[in-house]
Amino acid sequence: MQAKRPVRDRGRRGATHCSLPGRRLALSVGSLVAAVAALASAGCGGSNPDVDAAKQFDDYPLLWAGDKFEQFNLTHIDLDSPGNFVTFVYGTCEPEGSDEPSCTPPLQLQVSPLCAHLDAVAQAPIWKRRSIRGAPVGTIDSAPVLFSRGAQVKAYRGAGSDPSLAWRALVALRSLNSVEPVVSESGEIPAPAAGVLEGSRPCIT
Repeated sequence: MQAKRPVRDRGRRGATHCSLPGRRLALSVGSLVAAVAALASAGCGGSNPDVDAAKQFDDYPLLWAGDKFEQFNLTHIDLDSPGNFVTFVYGTCEPEGSDEPSCTPPLQLQVSPLCAHLDAVAQAPIWKRRSIRGAPVGTIDSAPVLFSRGAQVKAYRGAGSDPSLAWRALVALRSLNSVEPVVSESGEIPAPAAGVLEGSRPCIT
């Protein structure tokens, strides 16, 4: 999942790309105003995150790291990501590259229903050996993914971040909406029912 902050118009022909893990967006470089507006709506940072709309989201539990995590402000919330997941973008970055400039923001949290592609996401058994606040933590796309009772949260790090940022963000997770189970900032994160991650029990949310 990748994203970027609004680009500056350098008079370049072609396309400017804003890519997110699991998503790639492209827009023609026209006027600066049009580019900034399109990138902001695409989740590239610099937009006003609609926290109130996210609080009303009721499809599944939304876990986030607050409106600011460490030095990174929440810059975008994408409630309409393809593939039935919600993305929280923290911080911004400067696009690089000559033909198709792109970059990855410092931190992104991708939240999806627990059962979404669970057989593939939980395939690496590392979740059996590590956990955060009671919830098992696996890995997918070289990024940690936390499995809670109602949702899975993937944490991606990017420009301007250190290697442990994604893990620290998972430690700081708390509920944004009111869909059960509701998780406090420091309380236990309820784990999936026994057997669900192993595949010996159906995943039902």
